[in-house]
Amino acid sequence: MSLLAISGFIMMIVLVFVLLRNLLTPNVVFVVLPTIAAIVCGYSLKEIGGFVGDGLVSVLNTATLLAFAIIFFTIMKEVGVFNVIVKFIMRFLNNSVFSVLVVSLIIAAICSLDGNAYATLLVTVPALMPIYDQMKISRKSLFLCVVIGVGATGVTPWGGSLLRAVAVTHVDPIALYYSLLPIQGVILVLGIICLYFVSKIETRNGAGISDADFKTFKTTHIEQNLSLKQENAKKMLPFNFILLIAVLTILILNIIPSYYLFMLAVAVAIPLNYPKTSDAQKKIKDYGATVVPVMITFLSIGAFLGIMEGTGIFKDMVSSIVSMFPSSFGPYIYIVVAAFSVPIVIALGSDAFYFALLPLVAGVASQFQVSAESVTHALLITEQIGLLLSPAIPATYLGLSLLGLNIGEHVKYSFKWAWGISIGALIMAFVFGILHF
Repeated sequence: MSLLAISGFIMMIVLVFVLLRNLLTPNVVFVVLPTIAAIVCGYSLKEIGGFVGDGLVSVLNTATLLAFAIIFFTIMKEVGVFNVIVKFIMRFLNNSVFSVLVVSLIIAAICSLDGNAYATLLVTVPALMPIYDQMKISRKSLFLCVVIGVGATGVTPWGGSLLRAVAVTHVDPIALYYSLLPIQGVILVLGIICLYFVSKIETRNGAGISDADFKTFKTTHIEQNLSLKQENAKKMLPFNFILLIAVLTILILNIIPSYYLFMLAVAVAIPLNYPKTSDAQKKIKDYGATVVPVMITFLSIGAFLGIMEGTGIFKDMVSSIVSMFPSSFGPYIYIVVAAFSVPIVIALGSDAFYFALLPLVAGVASQFQVSAESVTHALLITEQIGLLLSPAIPATYLGLSLLGLNIGEHVKYSFKWAWGISIGALIMAFVFGILHF
């Protein structure tokens, strides 16, 4: 085994350990560790700087997309667009446990289109938890609905999982997203089937209230908690809906590059909702608190990948792994990893999953003529559904805090459903021809 490979494996072990233990921030890890590995392998800082420059160029468009998409969807959420959608869907709610679970899943799936699990939890849980408490439905079932909803639609071109994946494999995020749309539908269908059985269990455990009590509670809850209070928000709501629909339509039709689309969308949304320059500037500063840390991490990933690829560390690591397996097994390694993505992401978290595991799996698969697109498809399809089960994901703790649960009971309750849906989605990806043996 070469010095490059040995340095790479040691670096990956340290990287996973540091990320899991939360000993350092990701941006520190992704810059310092590969720099040390490259120096050990004999590269000068000037050479390493060149590798970093190449890596930054490779992630620039995606980083721009991420920054402006986060701002745009945050604005849409602040001005009540998603509240109105939730209010509309809840009008179809009827007095059955299954109906409550399905509506919860649909709301979580719609809110998750912004690619932000935090925002999905903050919209979904406060809006729905009173209904669960009133109908004596377990709060664990509500979290399961959010888990499935995020798993179905959280894979967006501006969402964390897809952006992590394409940062590593350099697959086009929009093309990747389009190809995954059928599987998102599959996950929703599998989720509804799963919730049917969950509703039976909840009903046996005593969930439910009278029709009269349900009707009174539903009307009061919708009017008090989901109606827009600010006059300006009510006045601008039609324009914000038109803007949102226009952005999503252009995105689907792929008329202009997605990063440019969201730059234009933000340029329209800010003056539309905050016409005073002072208010607009304040909002941009507020959004910076969310965007800047993500951007720093993402650009650090570019530096990490540039060093790893420029030095040849990744190449030697992959060659060493490939030599360990018979050639007949090589083309299927990524499928095995995908099948176990849910327990793996629970153990590793998304950072280590995408930044340490994915590049190695993709590199090994490439030696057997398996494309980076196929590997990225497989791991995204299966990992996303387990995202909010992982104790290494900060958003998981937000959900636990809002619902008053602990991590043990949440994982014990939701794991079997999430893993089953993950396997089902992987199988359907082969049926639909998205993946091939």
